[in-house]
Amino acid sequence: GCHYAREPYKNPRGHATRLVALASVGNDRKERWLHALALLPASRQPPSALQQLPPDTTRSPYDVGPGAGANNEGTDGGFAGVRWEEPRAKRARVASQVRTDPLKGDPDKTVFVRNLAFRADEGALAEYFAQCGEIVDLRLGRDVESGRSRGFCHSDEERNADRDRRREEKRSRMPPPPPGGCWFCLSNEKDTHLVASIASESFIAMDKGGVVPDHCQVVPVEHTPSFAALSPSAADEIWRYLGAIRSCLRAGGGGAPRHLALRSKGGNHMHLNCVPVPSDRARKARKIFEQAAKRLGFEWEVVEAPESALDLQTAIASHCGDGEYYAVHLPDGTVLLRKIGRGEPHWMSFGREVLGHLLGCPERTSWQNCMETEEKETERANAFKASFEAFD
Repeated sequence: GCHYAREPYKNPRGHATRLVALASVGNDRKERWLHALALLPASRQPPSALQQLPPDTTRSPYDVGPGAGANNEGTDGGFAGVRWEEPRAKRARVASQVRTDPLKGDPDKTVFVRNLAFRADEGALAEYFAQCGEIVDLRLGRDVESGRSRGFCHSDEERNADRDRRREEKRSRMPPPPPGGCWFCLSNEKDTHLVASIASESFIAMDKGGVVPDHCQVVPVEHTPSFAALSPSAADEIWRYLGAIRSCLRAGGGGAPRHLALRSKGGNHMHLNCVPVPSDRARKARKIFEQAAKRLGFEWEVVEAPESALDLQTAIASHCGDGEYYAVHLPDGTVLLRKIGRGEPHWMSFGREVLGHLLGCPERTSWQNCMETEEKETERANAFKASFEAFD
């Protein structure tokens, strides 16, 4: 066999289907024979997640007319993909696909929406309405005979107390979101030449387009959205990694690193950026970050140097709850936290902009301007491995 992965296609139920073929184990061609998956049963996913389709989704390769094939080439007039049905059979097929079962959820919380674009399907509507709450069920009004949209829908959503209650019930038993095309997941084998160290539940990789040559990232192996959401063992391992990086950089004459943690919706893979800061500038770090926050109109929650990963997780939960946050670890161990409210904008390049000012290299605040060839990136990773080996 050989390794083959085609674009996802839309199956008759409206969901995305993927096909991945793997080569034989240990094949001489060194083709991929192992593929990691994080699966979540459809019965435990909301309709909005099931109806979302990747941008490169194609039509089903099995959606062709009867009798279409190589044997009919030259005799079908080029219409092998056209499906012809006797009108009565077509009406029966379309009618069987139009849902007539009762709408799930509480009728008192059902929203009726009209004047919809006729091109809008269930997937697009579910994705849009999911911004207001978790979708329990969504029904697009369709003509029974033609199956075409009639321009209205009913949406049943959970809000406030109902949503919070169900979220708490699901949190303890739901696995992390599937990685998809996540750059930080090792299973996707993206830029593995940047990996400098691997432990049981986390690893260190050099930043792609780093602010300085030793700019690295500590990343959990598990696809986890934030440090606060890590398991105790993974958080403790990352905490030890951070201590080792501090010791390594100090031994090499650098200051303590800066760490950034951002939790965001959409199943982001958390990572901690570590940037060495010279000792003479490390003392100015807190003042510069406070000035930057003042210019943007927010204040930091200050967490005095936590002694363990558990202490930091407890502090994050206390200040930020289960919401999004941004954290900066200062050279003296103090942690600055900013809670990001629902719908509140956040400047994603904030950390690099402040560091560029702190380090005196504003031209490196854009990672696109710091891109290197794979050969240069490999050299940088190998240099870090050599200096970090004694602390690994």
